[in-house]
Amino acid sequence: MTIFAAVAEQQSFAEAARHLSRSPASVTRAVAALEERLQTRLFNRTTRSVALTDAGARYLESCRRFLATYDELEAVNL
Repeated sequence: MTIFAAVAEQQSFAEAARHLSRSPASVTRAVAALEERLQTRLFNRTTRSVALTDAGARYLESCRRFLATYDELEAVNL
């Protein structure tokens, strides 16, 4: 989820990889595996750009909500 969100926010696999300190190939593989698991395309890709599909935009909204909730839970002092 964090890799997908980073690609969406950076609008670039290479920039997302740099941001996450990962290789571009690992980011590409992670997104491809996610698309396979969800059985839908999340990005429209060209050699120069990356854009969310409608399904990708909906999934990004859900990811952001989930990640925000996760951050809140991590901040709870038990």
